[in-house]
Amino acid sequence: MSLKTRVAIVAATALLPLSAAPAAAAEQESFFDDFSGASIDRSKWTVEVTGENFGTVNSEQQAYVDSPDTLYVDQDAAGSQNGALAIHPRYRPGYQAPDGNTYDFVSGRLKSQGKMEFTYGTYSVRLKLPEGASAPGLWPAAWSLGSNIGSGAPWPECGEIDLMEHVGEPWTSVALHGPGYSGDTPITGQQNFSGGNPGGWHVYSVDWRPDGLTFSVDGTEFYRVSKADVERYGRWVFDSPQFSVLNFALGGSYPHGVNGVNEPYFGLPQSTVDKVKSGNVRYLVDWVRVEP
Repeated sequence: MSLKTRVAIVAATALLPLSAAPAAAAEQESFFDDFSGASIDRSKWTVEVTGENFGTVNSEQQAYVDSPDTLYVDQDAAGSQNGALAIHPRYRPGYQAPDGNTYDFVSGRLKSQGKMEFTYGTYSVRLKLPEGASAPGLWPAAWSLGSNIGSGAPWPECGEIDLMEHVGEPWTSVALHGPGYSGDTPITGQQNFSGGNPGGWHVYSVDWRPDGLTFSVDGTEFYRVSKADVERYGRWVFDSPQFSVLNFALGGSYPHGVNGVNEPYFGLPQSTVDKVKSGNVRYLVDWVRVEP
């Protein structure tokens, strides 16, 4: 989730047919993790830690930690199929990260870099947003980053696909980031839930092909962007492997750009802080799947 200050979500691009993936992509193995074990499968995921292998971005207000308090498998999560990953932010005033910086909140972030990477295909996540998901400033997300981000292609040249972002409003958003269309990117779409309530279990998917991407929720397409659309703004960088990222941020530039809150935290009002303090705010992921 790169630097995002956008407030408006532009309308979807006209729906255009996209070609099938090439034969090489069809030969790739699919990835699937339904978090059915007793703990996170470290052969599939790396836990990122602020101040060790990860630095604070987007003016977010939390530190990411490797702790069973913030990242765990709930084998009895209601509505999950075989247990679910829980990302559970906590209020920890004065927490000092390994780099010496202090934070008042801790949370969790996983990535599949070097363990599960994919080029083209359908990337899907079944997830449940936090109870009381209308709390401004909560920022759970499911997305992917170009695998070359750490080897010569800094962000946004590596490319980023935002599959699902939620900032406490009655909608979720998707976006692409690359050279010439990053941060307050013009390549973004929004979908609204019936009744304005984004709660409950939903499957978020993106079908990524050599000439464009199509985004859906529960099998219903709501946003499509072609390679030609992207190249109106900058270079197309979506022909190389990407890896999955799951995280739960608090406050920061994107929520602030929407809610305008500055106190008590940037992008995070007191009402939402109180919900985090209660210990009842968490983000559940039932499964992650990549199909050719």
